[in-house]
Amino acid sequence: MSKSHLFGAIAALTLGLATAPASAIVIDPAQCGITLSCDSGTETGTSAIIAAIEALYPGISEVYKQDQGGSESGAHAGDYSTAFFNTPSDPEDALITWDGPGFVSCPSCYVLVKDGNAIPAWYLIDISSWDGMEDLDLQNFWPTQGAISHVSIFVRPIPIPAAFWLFGSGLLGFVAMARRTRA
Repeated sequence: MSKSHLFGAIAALTLGLATAPASAIVIDPAQCGITLSCDSGTETGTSAIIAAIEALYPGISEVYKQDQGGSESGAHAGDYSTAFFNTPSDPEDALITWDGPGFVSCPSCYVLVKDGNAIPAWYLIDISSWDGMEDLDLQNFWPTQGAISHVSIFVRPIPIPAAFWLFGSGLLGFVAMARRTRA
């Protein structure tokens, strides 16, 4: 392949990647109960919200949090970034994008969108189908009476089924019986 063809191929590939649409999961609270599985609540303080979420989903933990106009935190801070839209002081939309290199593995994941001054004060939306790298496009949260104060991503470990524990204990029983018969 000549140099001009090689440079042309690289330019076409670069242009194709630059114009390829990014995939995004659109999350709109109007879809809660229709196409989205959502929980919500009236708690406004962070500790009260966490307690409410932990009561719903034992073992859940926050791995990314971005405050509107503030800092980010969590084990995946730096792997994601969040932009808030509409107005700087009253955003009703946010876009969480993956920056890498790490990403959230989601067998059981949730995104929390919080206002605190509206009812409901927060939404927790199941995003377990998320691959951890697609954009999360949060739209139309409190459009007339509130604003997004922060967003968070939570993960919940998958519990080991009781059948697995029963099988494992039975297997250990057989090993113990085999040792006794040999002795």
